Amino acid sequence: MRIKNFAVIGHPIGHSMSPFIHRRLLELAGTDGTYTTMDVPPDDLPARWADTLSQLDGFNVTTPHKHAVLPLLSQVGGDAARFGSVNTVAMHGGISCGYTTDGIGFTRALSAAGLPLAGDVLLLGSGGVARVFANEILRAPAVTSLTVVMRRHPDETPISTDSAAASCRKSACRTARKGAFLGSLDTAIMEDFAARCPHGAVTVTDNDALGAKCAAGGTHFSLLVNGTSAGMYPKLSGSPISDAVVSCCSGVFDAVYNPGVTMLLKKAMAQKISCAGGMGMLVWQAAAAEEIWLGCHFREEDVTPIIHAANDAMRMKFGNIILCGFMGSGKSTVGGLLANQLNREFVDMDAFIEQEIGMTVPQIFAEKGETYFRSKEAEACRTLSRQSGLVIAAGGGTLTSPKNAAVLRETGIVALLDPPYGTICQRLAGDHTRPLLETTDRSAVMERLYQTRMPLYRAAADFTVSTEDSVTAAQQLAQQLGF
Repeated sequence: MRIKNFAVIGHPIGHSMSPFIHRRLLELAGTDGTYTTMDVPPDDLPARWADTLSQLDGFNVTTPHKHAVLPLLSQVGGDAARFGSVNTVAMHGGISCGYTTDGIGFTRALSAAGLPLAGDVLLLGSGGVARVFANEILRAPAVTSLTVVMRRHPDETPISTDSAAASCRKSACRTARKGAFLGSLDTAIMEDFAARCPHGAVTVTDNDALGAKCAAGGTHFSLLVNGTSAGMYPKLSGSPISDAVVSCCSGVFDAVYNPGVTMLLKKAMAQKISCAGGMGMLVWQAAAAEEIWLGCHFREEDVTPIIHAANDAMRMKFGNIILCGFMGSGKSTVGGLLANQLNREFVDMDAFIEQEIGMTVPQIFAEKGETYFRSKEAEACRTLSRQSGLVIAAGGGTLTSPKNAAVLRETGIVALLDPPYGTICQRLAGDHTRPLLETTDRSAVMERLYQTRMPLYRAAADFTVSTEDSVTAAQQLAQQLGF
């Protein structure tokens, strides 16, 4: 049997997670196949179309081609035709057929995460992916209402939630479309929603009105679905909604998959609300595409490990690289070498804290105490975890805190530098910049600290590099990270 060839086309396409995900799925399906990326600028799409079809058994389509491929396809049906958006193309006897698997990826991700699509649902956004979500939400028999939060332009005045509300009958939906917030929702799609949900109601509002109502305790939602790009890499600090709105929800789904833990998910976790990020949807829509191509079926228990692996691979590819280890393990030296090798910014966490406070670490310990320093260290972890593409040399005590380790791992990969203990002793001989070692029994204190901290480092780290040579350590790190 010949090898099957698949790809994703888009522009730019270098940072796509699709090859990693599809190669794992092809292996799971037992198919001998390849999956690559094809960078096709918009102006080149028509000219390269025939060649693309001749090379591939099927392919995915991403930005900016999801709409542009429509006139080039032999057939487009179902939701792909309804939304004017294709993300999957299958070849059937020389006929190119366009599909969208975003909707099924969404519902299967919710199911796998244990987030029921039922009751009163809150949807953030009105763009392409939000429309797909709305379509699936209003198809669900257990959904009783949908509230859509749309972005208000600065020159518009807010309207009350009640005045924007409309029962999901055609006449009422037409009335709601006259509101300022329905301008970017396609009329045909809203009428289709009306036909699909005679049992429910559609309400349109904005952040201000919704936030005020939630703060007053006037509403509750079974599920919040984020269909916006807020909080997506590289703008990791963004959140589409306030804490007050999150507190009004029993579950949260964020379509953003990079980072794996967004600010919205952090808000939900802080309030112990069930939640899930977008990697599950990304993997499940890929699985649905392969089911179209191969005629196979993937089980939830088999796909879940791929979701976890994809999250880990994404942290390696896009996230911060955090170096931990005992004092004298070479974190600053190796970190600087690795940052230069990968063309990334290097941050020494102790130096970062010193700059923030305006004092050296020994001065902070002497004048403010270790407890104060550890609190600033935790703040630095939170600050740096909301950035991306850094190489961070963590302080010797940073990763001894499980909370710090968890925060840094949300958007980064942790590597332990573990040279021989004798090498560490040699490096620290005569070094009096380590406050915890400035005692009369220096050797005993250092060995006790080492024995206490090393198990904590190993628990926090994704992998370990044990060489004592800094250049070799940086090279091994880059190799382990896949660079």
